[in-house]
Amino acid sequence: MPFYYYLIAAAASLIAGIINAIAGNGSSITLAVLMQLIGLPAKEANATIRIGVLSGTLGALPAFFKKGHISPKRDSLLIVCMTAGALVGIFTALKIDNDSFKELFKYLFIVMLLLALVDTKSWLKKTDEQKRLSAFVIVPLYLLLGFYGGFVQMGIGVFFLFVTVLGARYNIIDAAGLKTLCIFLYTPAAILIFAFNGLIHWDFALVMAAGELFGGMIGAKIATEKPYAAVFAHRLLIVVLLLAILNAFFNPFA
Repeated sequence: MPFYYYLIAAAASLIAGIINAIAGNGSSITLAVLMQLIGLPAKEANATIRIGVLSGTLGALPAFFKKGHISPKRDSLLIVCMTAGALVGIFTALKIDNDSFKELFKYLFIVMLLLALVDTKSWLKKTDEQKRLSAFVIVPLYLLLGFYGGFVQMGIGVFFLFVTVLGARYNIIDAAGLKTLCIFLYTPAAILIFAFNGLIHWDFALVMAAGELFGGMIGAKIATEKPYAAVFAHRLLIVVLLLAILNAFFNPFA
């Protein structure tokens, strides 16, 4: 394998780590590198990126905890539902091709873009647990979110932010912190299962892990320390959604 492939993988994972910590969908970058440049099959690429995902969340978590954007007591129900759903999704990924699943969900990117553009005030408000949707709605939503994260991974950050900001009524930075913790908790199970089945390419996985570790640290620092963080995260989310729609429907990066 040419050495410059590893340099590209490292650079892509650094960028992905920054995007994942602030908004989400950074995995679309690392997946594109592994599948379209390096030529890994979709299932193996989906497994290989999990090492970087774990290291990226590890790099981002300290900043979110330090600044009080994560509260295990407040977030416990959402964390449990997300993790349980993810475990089911991980085992499903071993049996079923996720291409048809992603085909269905690409239309949700359009809906989310419209919501992000129209309802801007909700994204910049402070967390308000009193206005959270009923548990009868929240529990199934987070089980589904977890399932998607375990099954596909790509795009889970964006979906998570929408449900958590608009449904659970979190501030966007608090939502990013909770997203980071949830992904950190279920990803080790994904790594163990995929590794046991021989799906992880460890050379690229470890290179990308280093890139996403530093990317996560940088992204979390921006998200938690800059006064314009919420506005920046919202605008970055819109850019990420536009690129996701472009790639999903026109595939210019193939």
